Amino acid sequence: MNPESWIEIVLSDKSFLKVRLIRNKRSKRLSIKVDRSGISVMSPVNEDIATIRNFINHNNAWILKKTKFYAKLNNKLDYSPLQKDEIIYLGKKYKMNFVKDTFQYTILSENLMKITFHVNDRRTYNRNIINWYREQTKKLLENKVPFFGKMLSISYGKVGVRSQKLRWGSCSKKGNLNFNLLLSALPINIIDYIIIHELFHLVEFNHSDHFWKLVGDAFPTYKYCRDWLKKNGAFLQVH
Repeated sequence: MNPESWIEIVLSDKSFLKVRLIRNKRSKRLSIKVDRSGISVMSPVNEDIATIRNFINHNNAWILKKTKFYAKLNNKLDYSPLQKDEIIYLGKKYKMNFVKDTFQYTILSENLMKITFHVNDRRTYNRNIINWYREQTKKLLENKVPFFGKMLSISYGKVGVRSQKLRWGSCSKKGNLNFNLLLSALPINIIDYIIIHELFHLVEFNHSDHFWKLVGDAFPTYKYCRDWLKKNGAFLQVH
């Protein structure tokens, strides 16, 4: 039995949608997930299609409400929603490919717009993606934070990379800086804005008018970057 397939449903507003059906031997019951990429149903391996369709129909109103919500959000994105086999790096969309191999390494092809992950175990692909993002973000920060620190004459402490859902960057009163491991998913100008933003927090530990004047003098397009993050930032995530 194919562990992943598609079924078509009709919502209460008469619209047709395809639902990704994922059969998982660890699933004890049916569950539905609706997000910016679409609708998926997680099912026990031997659950029959009629039961799955009844479960979906029972939750029809909730699904319609959620799909409309995410449709509005997706319409505001600068790019179409990420599919399961897609990844964003430096603001560009790439296809992902996973190859089972003895050694773990990654090949990025600009010509093909594809990133190939050579992995020991394809079942842990999420971990490989997260580790790859962490490495790319560290490399960016190693170059950019010293550059902007020197340019702005701002000294700082340790620079760390963290898995943070709600923040792209943060700083402590000890002068340490932390950045989201997905920072390398963002366009370069947005990355620069976030780094400058956090560096100025070591001068002004708030969001006062004076803080924004400092940021604006150093980075005149900060308002565009701030708006871009509000519109797109929450949807840059590892599936």
